[in-house]
Amino acid sequence: MKLELRVFFFNAKTDYLPYYKNFKIKIDDDEPFVNVLPKIKEQNRFFNYPDDEKKLYFRVNGLVTNGKLSVKEVVDKVGKEITIEPVSKYHAKDCLILNDDDFEQCYKLLEPYCNDEDRAFYESLYGQHYASGTFEYNKKYIGDAILILAARLIYNKTPHREEILAKIGHENGLWYAEYEDNMLIPQDYKGTFKLLRDLSIPPRDTNKVSDLGTRYYKDRDLSGYDEIGVAFYYGDRECLDCFELPQGAKEKGYKEVKFAHSHKSCGIRIKHVNEKFALQKAGRVLADAYDSGAAILVAKKDYIDYFRINMGKIEKVVNRDIPINLVDIEKFSV
Repeated sequence: MKLELRVFFFNAKTDYLPYYKNFKIKIDDDEPFVNVLPKIKEQNRFFNYPDDEKKLYFRVNGLVTNGKLSVKEVVDKVGKEITIEPVSKYHAKDCLILNDDDFEQCYKLLEPYCNDEDRAFYESLYGQHYASGTFEYNKKYIGDAILILAARLIYNKTPHREEILAKIGHENGLWYAEYEDNMLIPQDYKGTFKLLRDLSIPPRDTNKVSDLGTRYYKDRDLSGYDEIGVAFYYGDRECLDCFELPQGAKEKGYKEVKFAHSHKSCGIRIKHVNEKFALQKAGRVLADAYDSGAAILVAKKDYIDYFRINMGKIEKVVNRDIPINLVDIEKFSV
């Protein structure tokens, strides 16, 4: 199979900014996808990746993998045009190699309550730690992996439940956690995170955002537009629905707009415990749809109500106007 690769390069010792290079690779369909990495290295000696298999994780079109799926399986999921990046660009040290000191530091939070099996379990979550979407908003976040470990300890009836909940409940911990599946092989820990929140007492300060001076949501008049972009928002990767723009809408000048955050979390599950962070996530979704060319965002009623009620606060938090119309999928018509 022939693959077209766009590959991330960065060396913290020599480069000021990261950059990308393009490669064309030939590889057998049934080979593990990780075998593309040495093929890139053959073409460019400055490309580097971890020697330690436990730390060999990277992103393929934004999704985290250890590369053990076959080339065909990966292509079936993401296509033949592939971007390869470190699992965390923020932590990148040398191409796909990370400065991962924070992974060990986070483990120390719960180390006193762990045995060797718990340690091994945490190490198996290396990719999951850096896959967390929360790092986009809070670089000091403790990571999803330590929260998953905390849930394991509690499930195994540790006598230190309250101490563990206190350790993960600090300002950059549990209350910044809204699980978002960014793994190539889907992993769902939303229930795990909800359990931890249910067992914990939320902080008194929930990062409330004042609505003083904010606008109320109001539809824009789109009657004068020759072409109207419509973006569909799903909320997470597990959403099985697939919305489609009717042919009649296309004939009237509507076009579907794709945007990167169509399946990303929008903060709806954590607004009651960290409002500012939740609204930042909502703002990222809405701004991405609008900047991608959408005049209308269509989603299920719960999401639309959340966006409409909080539009003024969302714009305040992200410090910009987002003049996009919000439409319930059940009421969408042209």
